Amino acid sequence: MNTSGRRRPNLFEGLFIWLGMYLCANVALMVALALTGRGDVDQTQIPIWATAVAVSAMWSVLLFAVPRYLPYEERSATRSLSNWVSTRDIAIGVPLGFASQYILMNVVNWPLMKLFPDSFSFDDISQRATDLTNTAPGAWVVVLVLVVVVGAPIVEEIVYRGAVQTHLQRTAGTAVALIGTSVIFAGIHMSLIEFPGLFAFALVLGYSRLRSATLGLPIVTHMAFNAAGLILVLVK
Repeated sequence: MNTSGRRRPNLFEGLFIWLGMYLCANVALMVALALTGRGDVDQTQIPIWATAVAVSAMWSVLLFAVPRYLPYEERSATRSLSNWVSTRDIAIGVPLGFASQYILMNVVNWPLMKLFPDSFSFDDISQRATDLTNTAPGAWVVVLVLVVVVGAPIVEEIVYRGAVQTHLQRTAGTAVALIGTSVIFAGIHMSLIEFPGLFAFALVLGYSRLRSATLGLPIVTHMAFNAAGLILVLVK
């Protein structure tokens, strides 16, 4: 009998609510994009300022919904962000993020490139990043960095390692939480060719969350990973 008066978290209820939250966030993104006048433009032609407006709308919905609508104590999971980032997180996360981009991605993708040379290549895997970079000429690269290196890692770590992984761990155990969150994280990027690498990287992020018990380390690692990927595309 539960004497605390608090309802036990439910695995499928939490995932269903997350799915609703994710869909609402994407509706907000599409509405914001339409308001910029770029709703019917090819994704590769959307300027970075319009992308920034759209993803800000999406992130606002996610950050508003995470601590309010998931059926478990998500405030306790995201509250670890209030500790922000320690020097230890930076010392570990920066090299870990760069190593994940420059070493882990090659280890994961190299066999696929050999087995499926017509489908997997560096250019194919980095096409999304290349297209995004092309929408940020000149000084607009500053906005690109804010979106890709700062905003996306913070929001995605709050949602996936802070919320989804915490919920899965409480309701299904650590192994399911680590693997399940990694599958969801890689899947929401909607790119089959990027899935293996993103899944492997998500395992790194999930493990760093488990080991550190805060969001600081996965956030820094994610930032460094995205920065390293952006450098690859910009200097190519």
